[in-house]
Amino acid sequence: MSKAKFKVGQVVSYKAATSTKRARKGGTITGVEKMYELKDKYKRSNHGELTTSKELSKGKAKGYAYRTTSIQPKGYAADVDTIIEDNLTLSFKQAVIESYVDAAGKKYTE
Repeated sequence: MSKAKFKVGQVVSYKAATSTKRARKGGTITGVEKMYELKDKYKRSNHGELTTSKELSKGKAKGYAYRTTSIQPKGYAADVDTIIEDNLTLSFKQAVIESYVDAAGKKYTE
């Protein structure tokens, strides 16, 4: 397993697969954790197959998961998400904010 692709403090945008029209568009990385494959007895058909808990896993690290605090336009509350490395791209705070549009289709600038 190679080193983590991103570092704490970097701004990332979420790829389209994890970000919909009304979803969060990006955030600031606040933590990096190793990901592991779940043991078969903990896998469910409608949930993922990865975990950050070594106790629930088969023991071999599969990559990295990043804890992020979302970047939102002024007046909206941020939330904390954990996203796998493949669904992130390096970005800038202003680019993330400008990716949001209001009901009239106007982009946010702050």
